[in-house]
Amino acid sequence: MNIEGMLKYQNLDREINKLNEEFKTHEATRQYNKYMKLYKQTIEEGKRMSGAIGEHFVNIDRLTKQYEKLLADIDEYYKGVDEITDVKQADYYEKQLLKLDAALESIEKELDNVRKELAKLDADAKTFFSNVSTYYQAVKKFTPEMDKVKLSIQSKAKEVMLAQKELEKTVEPELVEKYKKAKENAKFPPLVPFDEATNSCMGCCLELSKDIAAKLRQDGGLEFCPNCNRLVYKQ
Repeated sequence: MNIEGMLKYQNLDREINKLNEEFKTHEATRQYNKYMKLYKQTIEEGKRMSGAIGEHFVNIDRLTKQYEKLLADIDEYYKGVDEITDVKQADYYEKQLLKLDAALESIEKELDNVRKELAKLDADAKTFFSNVSTYYQAVKKFTPEMDKVKLSIQSKAKEVMLAQKELEKTVEPELVEKYKKAKENAKFPPLVPFDEATNSCMGCCLELSKDIAAKLRQDGGLEFCPNCNRLVYKQ
């Protein structure tokens, strides 16, 4: 079993990881990601404001219709005042008009609150448009430099991946498959030595079972660590 070849393969993976980290931590990438995140957050905030404004206008329409209905009802009651013939009827009209006046006052307060909320949203909208413009311009500014860095890194990574493809030809397919499975499920590095002195996985330091340790000693092959999912090999 070509463990040596697989270790070289893993070293190439390590180079790719370094290149990815180089791209991720490059100043142009960091600035691009920073402003792109702010831009997206601001757009989401804009959608929220748009929805809130829409809801407020729906409320204004509803409250306006209620207000107009109350005014019409009050007008009808005032028309009936001239036809009052006794105290009981007058008391009834007075109570109904007081209720309508109270309802009218309540709607006026609601409309006033909606107007205040819209005024606040108007101020927020001005800030929103200013921020969107600022963040968009920043994204545009850092995009060319970030793309340049990305192309450079991709070119280097492509060379490493081609070397990996060539190396795969010298390694047993089942070994490559096991390595890729470990890489998918475990932290880097996915291929780690077996510590014969402690019967442990040198990736997570877990003491392996007697069966796994025996297989590694006898066969000198590969076994998955049940704790960290790395592939353990006998040196």
